Amino acid sequence: MLIKIKLVSAAVLIALFFVSCTKSHVPRSVQKFSNFTGEYIGQTIPDTIPQLFAPGFISTGFRERDAAYSKDGSEFYFTLMAKGSGVILFVKMIDGKWTKPEIVSFSGEYSDMEPFISADNSKIYFASNRPIETDGEVKDYDIWFAERTDDGWSESQNIGAPISSDKDEFYPTFTSSGAIYFTAAYDDAVGGEDIYMSEFVDGKYQTPKNIFGGVNSKRGEFNSYISPDESFLIYSTWGREDGFGGGDLYISFMQEDGSWGEPKNMGDKINSNYLEYCPAFSPDGKYFYFTSSRTDKSLGEPNELTYQKLITLLSKPQNGDTDIYWVESSFIENLR
Repeated sequence: MLIKIKLVSAAVLIALFFVSCTKSHVPRSVQKFSNFTGEYIGQTIPDTIPQLFAPGFISTGFRERDAAYSKDGSEFYFTLMAKGSGVILFVKMIDGKWTKPEIVSFSGEYSDMEPFISADNSKIYFASNRPIETDGEVKDYDIWFAERTDDGWSESQNIGAPISSDKDEFYPTFTSSGAIYFTAAYDDAVGGEDIYMSEFVDGKYQTPKNIFGGVNSKRGEFNSYISPDESFLIYSTWGREDGFGGGDLYISFMQEDGSWGEPKNMGDKINSNYLEYCPAFSPDGKYFYFTSSRTDKSLGEPNELTYQKLITLLSKPQNGDTDIYWVESSFIENLR
Protein backbone atom coordinates (compact mmCIF):
# COMPACT_ATOMS: atom_id res chain seq x y z
CA MET A 1 0.00 0.00 0.00
CA LEU A 2 1.21 3.49 -0.84
CA ILE A 3 1.00 5.71 2.26
CA LYS A 4 1.79 9.40 2.36
CA ILE A 5 3.49 10.44 5.61
CA LYS A 6 3.94 13.97 6.85
CA LEU A 7 7.64 14.47 7.43
CA VAL A 8 10.35 17.03 7.94
CA SER A 9 12.14 17.47 4.61
CA ALA A 10 15.08 19.34 3.14
CA ALA A 11 15.87 20.06 -0.49
CA VAL A 12 19.39 18.72 -0.12
CA LEU A 13 18.06 15.31 0.95
CA ILE A 14 15.79 15.07 -2.08
CA ALA A 15 18.68 16.04 -4.33
CA LEU A 16 20.90 13.41 -2.75
CA PHE A 17 18.18 10.83 -3.23
CA PHE A 18 18.07 11.29 -6.98
CA VAL A 19 21.85 11.33 -7.25
CA SER A 20 22.13 8.11 -5.24
CA CYS A 21 19.38 6.45 -7.30
CA THR A 22 21.12 6.80 -10.64
CA LYS A 23 20.63 3.37 -12.20
CA SER A 24 23.81 1.38 -12.63
CA HIS A 25 24.88 -2.10 -13.64
CA VAL A 26 28.20 -2.66 -11.90
CA PRO A 27 30.18 -5.79 -12.86
CA ARG A 28 30.81 -8.09 -9.92
CA SER A 29 34.56 -7.57 -10.20
CA VAL A 30 34.23 -3.86 -9.43
CA GLN A 31 31.23 -3.91 -7.10
CA LYS A 32 31.59 -1.67 -4.10
CA PHE A 33 31.59 -3.59 -0.85
CA SER A 34 30.54 -2.41 2.58
CA ASN A 35 32.31 -3.29 5.82
CA PHE A 36 29.52 -5.69 6.82
CA THR A 37 30.14 -9.43 6.85
CA GLY A 38 28.18 -12.53 7.81
CA GLU A 39 24.50 -13.40 8.01
CA TYR A 40 21.81 -10.76 8.58
CA ILE A 41 24.16 -8.14 7.09
CA GLY A 42 26.46 -8.53 10.07
CA GLN A 43 24.01 -6.98 12.51
CA THR A 44 23.86 -7.62 16.24
CA ILE A 45 21.06 -10.10 16.80
CA PRO A 46 18.02 -8.48 18.50
CA ASP A 47 16.15 -9.89 21.47
CA THR A 48 12.51 -9.24 22.37
CA ILE A 49 12.85 -5.46 21.91
CA PRO A 50 12.70 -4.27 18.27
CA GLN A 51 15.89 -2.71 16.97
CA LEU A 52 16.64 -0.59 13.92
CA PHE A 53 17.86 -2.85 11.15
CA ALA A 54 21.31 -1.91 9.86
CA PRO A 55 21.17 1.76 10.95
CA GLY A 56 23.13 4.05 8.66
CA PHE A 57 23.32 1.36 5.98
CA ILE A 58 19.78 0.10 5.30
CA SER A 59 17.83 2.32 7.70
CA THR A 60 19.05 5.87 7.10
CA GLY A 61 17.78 9.44 7.12
CA PHE A 62 15.76 8.64 4.00
CA ARG A 63 12.48 6.74 3.86
CA GLU A 64 13.07 2.99 3.79
CA ARG A 65 10.41 0.30 4.01
CA ASP A 66 9.78 -3.40 3.23
CA ALA A 67 12.15 -6.33 3.80
CA ALA A 68 12.72 -9.41 1.65
CA TYR A 69 15.51 -11.99 1.77
CA SER A 70 16.50 -14.58 -0.78
CA LYS A 71 15.96 -18.15 0.43
CA ASP A 72 19.59 -18.61 1.50
CA GLY A 73 19.78 -15.19 3.16
CA SER A 74 22.52 -13.93 0.84
CA GLU A 75 20.40 -11.17 -0.72
CA PHE A 76 18.30 -8.50 0.98
CA TYR A 77 15.78 -6.33 -0.87
CA PHE A 78 14.01 -3.21 0.39
CA THR A 79 12.25 -0.09 -0.88
CA LEU A 80 13.44 3.52 -0.81
CA MET A 81 10.70 6.14 -1.14
CA ALA A 82 10.72 9.81 -2.17
CA LYS A 83 7.92 12.11 -3.29
CA GLY A 84 5.44 9.23 -3.16
CA SER A 85 7.47 7.07 -5.54
CA GLY A 86 9.48 3.96 -4.73
CA VAL A 87 12.56 2.17 -6.03
CA ILE A 88 13.66 -1.34 -5.04
CA LEU A 89 17.23 -1.67 -3.77
CA PHE A 90 19.27 -4.72 -2.85
CA VAL A 91 22.48 -5.76 -1.15
CA LYS A 92 24.22 -9.08 -1.73
CA MET A 93 26.69 -11.17 0.25
CA ILE A 94 29.62 -12.33 -1.89
CA ASP A 95 32.32 -14.43 -0.23
CA GLY A 96 30.95 -13.41 3.15
CA LYS A 97 31.00 -9.66 2.48
CA TRP A 98 27.97 -7.47 1.72
CA THR A 99 27.83 -5.09 -1.22
CA LYS A 100 26.56 -1.54 -0.87
CA PRO A 101 22.93 -0.88 -1.90
CA GLU A 102 22.19 -0.82 -5.63
CA ILE A 103 18.98 -0.41 -7.61
CA VAL A 104 17.75 -3.79 -8.81
CA SER A 105 17.91 -4.14 -12.61
CA PHE A 106 14.15 -3.94 -13.29
CA SER A 107 13.48 -0.91 -11.05
CA GLY A 108 14.15 2.81 -11.25
CA GLU A 109 11.90 4.04 -14.06
CA TYR A 110 8.47 3.70 -12.42
CA SER A 111 7.27 3.50 -8.83
CA ASP A 112 8.16 0.04 -7.48
CA MET A 113 7.82 -1.28 -3.93
CA GLU A 114 7.03 -4.24 -1.66
CA PRO A 115 9.40 -6.98 -2.93
CA PHE A 116 8.77 -10.64 -2.03
CA ILE A 117 11.03 -13.58 -3.00
CA SER A 118 9.29 -16.86 -3.87
CA ALA A 119 9.94 -19.91 -1.68
CA ASP A 120 11.94 -21.61 -4.43
CA ASN A 121 14.03 -18.45 -4.90
CA SER A 122 13.19 -18.30 -8.61
CA LYS A 123 10.99 -15.19 -8.70
CA ILE A 124 10.73 -11.77 -7.10
CA TYR A 125 7.25 -10.24 -6.85
CA PHE A 126 6.54 -6.55 -6.28
CA ALA A 127 3.93 -3.81 -6.70
CA SER A 128 4.43 -1.27 -9.47
CA ASN A 129 2.54 1.41 -11.38
CA ARG A 130 4.42 0.66 -14.61
CA PRO A 131 2.19 0.42 -17.69
CA ILE A 132 1.36 -3.04 -19.03
CA GLU A 133 2.12 -1.92 -22.57
CA THR A 134 5.58 -0.53 -23.28
CA ASP A 135 4.17 2.73 -24.62
CA GLY A 136 1.20 2.82 -22.22
CA GLU A 137 0.35 5.35 -19.54
CA VAL A 138 1.04 5.05 -15.83
CA LYS A 139 -2.29 4.30 -14.14
CA ASP A 140 -2.82 1.98 -11.18
CA TYR A 141 -0.58 -0.36 -9.17
CA ASP A 142 -0.44 -4.05 -10.17
CA ILE A 143 1.48 -7.09 -8.98
CA TRP A 144 4.53 -7.79 -11.15
CA PHE A 145 7.33 -10.36 -11.06
CA ALA A 146 10.75 -11.06 -12.54
CA GLU A 147 12.46 -14.42 -12.91
CA ARG A 148 15.95 -15.19 -11.69
CA THR A 149 18.60 -15.51 -14.39
CA ASP A 150 22.29 -16.41 -14.34
CA ASP A 151 23.27 -12.75 -13.99
CA GLY A 152 20.36 -11.28 -12.01
CA TRP A 153 16.71 -10.87 -12.98
CA SER A 154 14.69 -11.00 -16.18
CA GLU A 155 12.49 -8.21 -17.48
CA SER A 156 9.39 -7.76 -15.34
CA GLN A 157 6.05 -9.39 -16.18
CA ASN A 158 2.56 -8.49 -14.99
CA ILE A 159 0.97 -11.27 -12.94
CA GLY A 160 -2.16 -10.82 -15.06
CA ALA A 161 -5.86 -11.45 -14.54
CA PRO A 162 -7.72 -12.29 -12.41
CA ILE A 163 -5.41 -10.54 -9.91
CA SER A 164 -4.40 -7.49 -11.93
CA SER A 165 -7.27 -5.13 -12.65
CA ASP A 166 -8.01 -1.45 -13.17
CA LYS A 167 -7.87 -1.10 -9.36
CA ASP A 168 -4.76 -0.97 -7.18
CA GLU A 169 -3.11 -4.19 -5.97
CA PHE A 170 -0.30 -4.11 -3.40
CA TYR A 171 1.94 -6.15 -1.11
CA PRO A 172 2.05 -9.74 -2.42
CA THR A 173 2.98 -12.61 -0.09
CA PHE A 174 2.56 -16.33 -0.74
CA THR A 175 1.81 -19.62 1.01
CA SER A 176 3.85 -22.75 0.37
CA SER A 177 0.98 -24.04 -1.81
CA GLY A 178 1.26 -20.99 -4.06
CA ALA A 179 -1.78 -19.03 -2.85
CA ILE A 180 -1.24 -15.27 -2.92
CA TYR A 181 -2.46 -12.81 -0.29
CA PHE A 182 -2.43 -9.14 -1.24
CA THR A 183 -4.05 -5.74 -0.68
CA ALA A 184 -6.58 -4.47 -3.21
CA ALA A 185 -9.19 -1.78 -3.71
CA TYR A 186 -11.71 -4.00 -5.49
CA ASP A 187 -15.38 -3.06 -5.67
CA ASP A 188 -16.37 -5.42 -2.83
CA ALA A 189 -13.80 -3.98 -0.42
CA VAL A 190 -15.53 -2.86 2.76
CA GLY A 191 -12.76 -0.55 3.93
CA GLY A 192 -11.51 1.13 0.78
CA GLU A 193 -8.65 -1.37 0.68
CA ASP A 194 -8.98 -4.94 1.99
CA ILE A 195 -6.91 -8.11 2.09
CA TYR A 196 -7.64 -10.68 -0.62
CA MET A 197 -6.38 -14.15 -1.44
CA SER A 198 -6.21 -16.16 -4.64
CA GLU A 199 -5.54 -19.89 -4.75
CA PHE A 200 -3.13 -21.34 -7.29
CA VAL A 201 -4.84 -24.33 -8.95
CA ASP A 202 -3.61 -26.26 -12.00
CA GLY A 203 -1.08 -23.55 -12.77
CA LYS A 204 -3.57 -20.69 -12.64
CA TYR A 205 -4.63 -18.11 -10.08
CA GLN A 206 -8.29 -18.26 -9.18
CA THR A 207 -10.72 -15.37 -8.75
CA PRO A 208 -9.54 -13.38 -5.69
CA LYS A 209 -11.64 -13.70 -2.55
CA ASN A 210 -12.14 -11.03 0.09
CA ILE A 211 -11.22 -12.85 3.30
CA PHE A 212 -13.87 -10.91 5.28
CA GLY A 213 -14.45 -12.68 8.64
CA GLY A 214 -12.64 -11.12 11.57
CA VAL A 215 -10.00 -9.40 9.45
CA ASN A 216 -11.42 -6.99 6.87
CA SER A 217 -13.57 -4.15 8.16
CA LYS A 218 -14.71 -0.62 7.33
CA ARG A 219 -11.44 0.71 8.77
CA GLY A 220 -9.37 -0.62 5.90
CA GLU A 221 -6.72 -3.35 6.17
CA PHE A 222 -3.49 -3.49 4.22
CA ASN A 223 -0.01 -4.96 3.73
CA SER A 224 -0.50 -8.49 5.02
CA TYR A 225 2.03 -11.27 5.54
CA ILE A 226 0.69 -14.82 5.26
CA SER A 227 2.71 -17.57 6.93
CA PRO A 228 3.84 -20.30 4.49
CA ASP A 229 1.58 -22.87 6.19
CA GLU A 230 -1.32 -20.37 6.23
CA SER A 231 -1.62 -20.67 10.02
CA PHE A 232 -1.46 -16.92 10.72
CA LEU A 233 -1.85 -13.58 8.99
CA ILE A 234 -0.18 -10.33 10.06
CA TYR A 235 -1.46 -7.04 8.68
CA SER A 236 -1.95 -3.34 9.42
CA THR A 237 -5.08 -1.36 10.17
CA TRP A 238 -6.04 1.74 12.11
CA GLY A 239 -8.86 3.11 14.19
CA ARG A 240 -9.46 0.09 16.42
CA GLU A 241 -10.16 0.71 20.10
CA ASP A 242 -7.11 -1.34 21.10
CA GLY A 243 -4.80 0.58 18.76
CA PHE A 244 -1.89 2.74 19.83
CA GLY A 245 -2.25 5.54 17.31
CA GLY A 246 -1.04 5.92 13.76
CA GLY A 247 -1.76 2.42 12.43
CA ASP A 248 -0.84 -0.86 14.12
CA LEU A 249 0.17 -4.40 13.25
CA TYR A 250 -2.35 -7.12 14.10
CA ILE A 251 -2.23 -10.90 13.91
CA SER A 252 -5.05 -13.35 13.18
CA PHE A 253 -4.74 -17.13 13.50
CA MET A 254 -6.47 -19.65 11.26
CA GLN A 255 -9.20 -21.55 13.13
CA GLU A 256 -10.01 -25.26 12.81
CA ASP A 257 -13.01 -24.47 10.63
CA GLY A 258 -10.85 -22.52 8.16
CA SER A 259 -12.00 -19.08 9.29
CA TRP A 260 -9.74 -16.32 10.58
CA GLY A 261 -9.83 -15.68 14.31
CA GLU A 262 -10.35 -12.36 16.05
CA PRO A 263 -7.30 -10.18 15.32
CA LYS A 264 -4.96 -9.35 18.17
CA ASN A 265 -2.88 -6.21 18.48
CA MET A 266 0.77 -7.29 18.44
CA GLY A 267 1.47 -5.19 21.51
CA ASP A 268 3.33 -2.10 22.61
CA LYS A 269 6.77 -3.59 21.91
CA ILE A 270 5.89 -3.71 18.21
CA ASN A 271 3.34 -0.90 17.87
CA SER A 272 3.61 2.76 18.84
CA ASN A 273 1.64 5.95 18.34
CA TYR A 274 3.25 6.11 14.89
CA LEU A 275 2.60 3.93 11.82
CA GLU A 276 3.74 0.29 11.82
CA TYR A 277 3.31 -1.82 8.70
CA CYS A 278 5.07 -3.99 6.07
CA PRO A 279 5.48 -7.26 8.06
CA ALA A 280 8.06 -9.83 6.92
CA PHE A 281 10.32 -12.59 8.26
CA SER A 282 13.89 -13.75 7.84
CA PRO A 283 14.19 -16.94 5.72
CA ASP A 284 14.71 -19.08 8.84
CA GLY A 285 11.67 -17.54 10.53
CA LYS A 286 13.70 -16.51 13.58
CA TYR A 287 13.27 -12.76 13.13
CA PHE A 288 10.29 -10.55 12.42
CA TYR A 289 10.75 -7.40 10.34
CA PHE A 290 8.45 -4.40 10.07
CA THR A 291 8.47 -0.76 9.03
CA SER A 292 7.78 2.13 11.42
CA SER A 293 7.70 5.92 11.30
CA ARG A 294 8.53 6.25 15.01
CA THR A 295 10.94 9.02 15.95
CA ASP A 296 13.99 9.36 18.18
CA LYS A 297 12.56 10.62 21.47
CA SER A 298 15.98 11.75 22.66
CA LEU A 299 15.80 14.72 20.29
CA GLY A 300 12.88 16.17 22.23
CA GLU A 301 9.50 17.52 21.21
CA PRO A 302 9.09 19.67 18.05
CA ASN A 303 8.93 22.88 20.08
CA GLU A 304 12.26 21.96 21.69
CA LEU A 305 14.15 21.64 18.40
CA THR A 306 17.28 23.65 17.79
CA TYR A 307 19.02 24.05 14.45
CA GLN A 308 21.63 21.46 15.39
CA LYS A 309 18.98 19.00 16.56
CA LEU A 310 17.10 19.51 13.29
CA ILE A 311 20.19 18.76 11.19
CA THR A 312 20.88 15.68 13.32
CA LEU A 313 17.26 14.58 12.93
CA LEU A 314 17.31 14.90 9.15
CA SER A 315 20.56 12.99 8.71
CA LYS A 316 19.72 9.96 10.82
CA PRO A 317 17.05 7.26 11.05
CA GLN A 318 13.98 7.81 13.24
CA ASN A 319 13.40 11.30 11.85
CA GLY A 320 9.71 10.83 11.01
CA ASP A 321 10.36 9.02 7.74
CA THR A 322 9.97 5.24 7.85
CA ASP A 323 12.71 2.81 8.87
CA ILE A 324 13.04 -0.96 9.02
CA TYR A 325 13.08 -2.77 12.39
CA TRP A 326 13.65 -6.37 13.42
CA VAL A 327 12.97 -8.42 16.53
CA GLU A 328 13.22 -12.03 17.69
CA SER A 329 10.01 -13.76 16.53
CA SER A 330 9.20 -16.32 19.25
CA PHE A 331 6.78 -13.84 20.88
CA ILE A 332 4.28 -14.59 18.12
CA GLU A 333 3.40 -17.96 19.64
CA ASN A 334 2.47 -16.17 22.86
CA LEU A 335 -0.23 -14.27 20.96
CA ARG A 336 -2.23 -17.41 20.16
